[in-house]
Amino acid sequence: MANENENSPETPEVPETPQAPETPAKVELEKIVGPDAAEFLRKYLPTILVSAGLAVAVALGFGAWQNHKQGQIERAERLLSGQPMPEEHFGAGITMPRLQMVVDRYPNTPAAPLALLSLAAQFFSNGQYDPARSAYLKFEQLYPQHLFAPAAELGRAQCAEAAFMVDAALASYEKFIAGHPDYYLVPQALFGKARCLEARGLFDNARIVYEDFLAKHPQSPWEGQVKSQLQVLDMKKRALSKGQPVAGQVPTMPAVSVTPPAPPKPAK
Repeated sequence: MANENENSPETPEVPETPQAPETPAKVELEKIVGPDAAEFLRKYLPTILVSAGLAVAVALGFGAWQNHKQGQIERAERLLSGQPMPEEHFGAGITMPRLQMVVDRYPNTPAAPLALLSLAAQFFSNGQYDPARSAYLKFEQLYPQHLFAPAAELGRAQCAEAAFMVDAALASYEKFIAGHPDYYLVPQALFGKARCLEARGLFDNARIVYEDFLAKHPQSPWEGQVKSQLQVLDMKKRALSKGQPVAGQVPTMPAVSVTPPAPPKPAK
């Protein structure tokens, strides 16, 4: 019998894949983090480095944005406070151009709503009731949740009253009183309501508003003004009873601004 091993082909030997030499860095890395973590880092380190670079860039960009934002806040505050600003050709003092610049350039700073309300108040004080009404309305639209949003609402009511839009003003005052019963400007709204009732010839209704205020707020700082208005009401009623005309006048009222107006001193 022929030897089977002589005719069968020999299986070729597969050369072994050479192993990468253990470099000192590889050995040290495995000692520090372990073999599994070392393998992970070798595989994904380029991606990690790129991501880290992006994170640093984002952090730097955010820091620059924060610095820019802080700079805007500081400039807006300088404008609102009336400090001299030679770079803007402004001397000391709070002027309408300064307030307008805060509103236009820095609308996202804390100073912007205060500037807008102050601008509206200055329009009102100058007898510019349409621009004042527009500024108050803009405030309500831009800052509906702001602490002074009700003040802007009352400002619009006063603009309507000053422009002899009595019915619209009366409705606005009543809405304000019902919607903001604890707001610091409620006395001004009540007095506005009384003035509108008086303008419509409803003197008894106006008297009720004033007397209710005195009953609910005895010894109020507004007591002198309220009693004076009651005297004016009585004079007008007597004049009308004699057939004498009572001329309408533009009501005297303080402009609504960022601080409560100082109440008048009680009459001595």
